Amino acid sequence: MIRLSASSFAAILALLLLFVAFLFAGGPGAGLDRAILTSAQHAALVPAARLVSDLGSWIAVLIAAAAGAAWLALRRRYRDALVLIVLMVGERPLVELLKEAFDRARPDPHGHLVAVQSMAFPSGHAANAMTLGLGLALLVAHGRWRVPAIALGLLYALLVGGSRLVLGVHWPSDVAGGWTFGVAWTLLLVGFGKGTSAPRDH
Repeated sequence: MIRLSASSFAAILALLLLFVAFLFAGGPGAGLDRAILTSAQHAALVPAARLVSDLGSWIAVLIAAAAGAAWLALRRRYRDALVLIVLMVGERPLVELLKEAFDRARPDPHGHLVAVQSMAFPSGHAANAMTLGLGLALLVAHGRWRVPAIALGLLYALLVGGSRLVLGVHWPSDVAGGWTFGVAWTLLLVGFGKGTSAPRDH
């Protein structure tokens, strides 16, 4: 029987509480959010932020996820491949539903350095990057590669989330909310998807 471990359940619950805290403590009326956003905006960082932000776009993460799923399928890890696909395909619609439900305004539109259309909370790019980075690390990497892969996945998510602040399109709590959602969603799906015996590398 496939079930969620007690530790994973506790972690997901803690993450959801953090998510709610970021929702109610941040946004347009939060002085800390505004101060962090202002300190993150430097013209010299904008070109790099545009590039990194693109790496967290929906198209970019789908391409990366498809490549990861193909690699897993070639190694006959079909369940892991399916979990990765469901993980990424399911994440974005959920984020969009949350954005519409919470209806938080973004920072001043005159400060936006890239075009945006949806609402602010949670950040889709931050959620995309965290789900992809952590999902690939947990499903593709194993053995001695697992910890370095998780570190790289988290670094990727941190950079993508930070780029949205440099570009002036999200409050810091939007980004933090996207990260926490991404971790919780990944732990949930990977936890329920356990049961595949991964091949051992020698």
